[in-house]
Amino acid sequence: MQFNKNKTEFVHQWYPFVEGYSKEFITNIIDEIDYEPEFALDPFAGSGTTPVELQSMGINCYSFEVSPFMHLLATVKLDQDYILHDFVNNHITVGTFLNSKLIPIRQYLNPPLAKTFQPKKNKDKWVFNIEVMNGILDIKYSISLVEGENYKKLFKIALASILLEVSNVYRNGKCLSYKKDWKDKKTTRREVHKLFLDKLSNLIQPDIEKLEKIKKNVNNSNLCYYGDVRQNIQLIPDHTIDLIITSPPYLNSRDYTDIYIAELWILDLVSDYDELSQLRKRTMRSHVQVKFGEIELLNIDELKEVVQKLEQKKIELDFWNAEIIEMVKAYFLDIDLLFSEFRKKMRPNRKIYFNVANSAYYGIEIKVDEIVCAIAEKNGFVVDEIREARQLKPSNQQKFTIKSLRESVIVISS
Repeated sequence: MQFNKNKTEFVHQWYPFVEGYSKEFITNIIDEIDYEPEFALDPFAGSGTTPVELQSMGINCYSFEVSPFMHLLATVKLDQDYILHDFVNNHITVGTFLNSKLIPIRQYLNPPLAKTFQPKKNKDKWVFNIEVMNGILDIKYSISLVEGENYKKLFKIALASILLEVSNVYRNGKCLSYKKDWKDKKTTRREVHKLFLDKLSNLIQPDIEKLEKIKKNVNNSNLCYYGDVRQNIQLIPDHTIDLIITSPPYLNSRDYTDIYIAELWILDLVSDYDELSQLRKRTMRSHVQVKFGEIELLNIDELKEVVQKLEQKKIELDFWNAEIIEMVKAYFLDIDLLFSEFRKKMRPNRKIYFNVANSAYYGIEIKVDEIVCAIAEKNGFVVDEIREARQLKPSNQQKFTIKSLRESVIVISS
C-alpha cells in the first residue's frame, strides 16, 4: 500500500509521489479476480498508478483527477508517443541553453505570485532562495524552447521532481515544513540546472528508450479526465465498468492543494489566489480549509454514532477547527454519491477494491472502512471483506488515547 516501492520503478520513478500505492497492488488484484476486465475505473487518479499499470496490461481504464498537477503527472506517464530521437534533441536544446552564459532571467520571466516563495521585507521565512528561484526560471525558459507539447509536459514533470530538493521545505504530513538547515543552504543556480539535467539523463531517458520498444495496445491517457469525479463521472457510459480500484483522499484533514503548492505555482497551474481557492473547493471534502456550512447527516447508524460523540466532545473542548464535524459529514456524503454512481456504471458481478484509512479526532476513532461498507450496502453492493493493509500511527494529538489506526482495502461486489 506504499508508493515507496515505485520510486525506482519504470515510469513511476519520474516523480517522487508520497501518497498512493505501489504497482504491485494493481498486479495482485488482476491476478486475483476470476475474469478479464475490459474497462476499469479509478475516480482518484493521483499520480496515475492504476491507469498506468492497467495500460501496461492492455486494460482500458477511465480515471479522474481534480488537481491540475496530478492530472499533468498522470497523463505524462500515460503518454505513448515519446520517441527517443526527439527526446534527445530536446534534451540537447535545454542543456545547451542551461550550460551557456547566464542571462538576466527576470527580464524574461517573472517568479510566481505566491507570497512565501521568495525573500521579502517583514518575512522571516521563504520557500526558495534567490539563486534557486533564478535557476528554476532558467529551466522554465529552456522548456519553452522544447518542440512538441508532450515533451514540454514531460520536461515540466522533471522540473517538478526537483523542486522540494532545491527548496527550503519538505513534505511533513499535512503541510510543508522548513528544513532544519534551510538558512544555511547555498544551492547555486548552476546546481539547480544540474539536478534537472541529471534527472532527464539518468531517470527519464532510459525509460523513454524502453517505452519506444514496447508494443502499445491501449492508451489510457485519453481516458484520464481533468476535473471533479463527482461532477464528471457522467462521462462514463452506464453498465460498462468491470473493475474499480481506487484510494480516495483519507479523512485526515489533509489538503493536497497545500501539500503540492510549489508544483502548482511553479508550473503555472494556478496564477493567483482566487484560482487556488477555487481548486480547494473542487476537491473532495476531506479537509477543513473550506467552510462547508451546515451539512446533511447521512442516514448510516455507524456515522450517526460517531457524529454524536464528536458533538458531545465539542461541548467539552474547544476544537482546533470548527469545521471538523461538518467535514466528517460531508466526506461521507461524497462517498455515498460515488457509490450511487458506481451502481449505475458497473456491470453485474464485478469487483471494487477501495483503499481507505480510519481516522481519529479528539480521542474518537472514526472507523471509515466500516462506514464505507454500510454506504456500499445502502447502494446495493455486497461487501466481501475488509482486508487490513497495515496499522498507521495516529497524529501526535491522538497517540495517547489511540495506539494505531487501521488502513484497509475493502473488497466489494456489484
